[in-house]
Amino acid sequence: MTLDNAGHSSEQTTPLVINASASRLHDKRLFVAAASRDIKGSWPTARRFFERGIAQKYRYSSLGLLWAFIPAIITACVLIAGQKANVMSHSRGEVPAPFYGVFGLGLAQTFLDGLGGTRSVFSNNQMIMRRSNIAIEGLIGAAIIDAAFSVLIRIGVLVIAFAFFKVMPVSTVPLAVLSFAGTLLIGCGIGLFLAPMSSLKRDIDNIMGFLPWIIFAVTPIFVKPSPDSLATKLYAFNPLAWIFDSTRSMAYGAQGSITPGLICMAAGPLILLAGWVFCRVWHPYVVERSLV
Repeated sequence: MTLDNAGHSSEQTTPLVINASASRLHDKRLFVAAASRDIKGSWPTARRFFERGIAQKYRYSSLGLLWAFIPAIITACVLIAGQKANVMSHSRGEVPAPFYGVFGLGLAQTFLDGLGGTRSVFSNNQMIMRRSNIAIEGLIGAAIIDAAFSVLIRIGVLVIAFAFFKVMPVSTVPLAVLSFAGTLLIGCGIGLFLAPMSSLKRDIDNIMGFLPWIIFAVTPIFVKPSPDSLATKLYAFNPLAWIFDSTRSMAYGAQGSITPGLICMAAGPLILLAGWVFCRVWHPYVVERSLV
């Protein structure tokens, strides 16, 4: 029994969940039925946790939501200063170097936000999972919504950058927005695969301390390399580089194929789905280990 806002008693509709050692995939029909039920009922939980996270993130900040814009703005200022000093003259070409850097940074942060948000879905909510019978789908949904909120802000910054640097978008720019979404979902899916280990071991946290710098080093983010450079040869082995170049091609007609971006759009939901199933299977084990 629970009490509503008026003080009247009502029946608790949350189903009883028993965390056992048996695999949740043993009965696949039961797994799909339970997962469908939890997904349908996860929206209120996801929205509540998202709103709580936003309030906590900016509650004691004098600049509030402006902090979401600051990284791209600072990057643009640094690149503009570097271009005026001829430090980045080799990166000039299709678009101004500052615009190239702001666009690349937006893509990189989109991937990293998706990866970091879902990676912490267990570790950030251990106390809640210990005390309440909450479905993991609500927590995952909140992490994805929070990352998507940041992406929408970055897309707004990019719209301003298009106008400020007088870069003309091409007819495939809607596909570029979908490529941003695919990049986000790929990051979220990979983060879900890392989430159980991240809650049980500190290794993933230590890796995340320098992972952004590795991504910045092996992905065309800030400057465009020359065709015969060592960086271009290195980027050829990095799927993120393919996606970034493809998204640029979709957005403003940069040289490159749109095929990797299309693959990204299709692969994103599939990787997210696989990561969600992985986390759902691991959920009872993570809860049990957190109680030790």
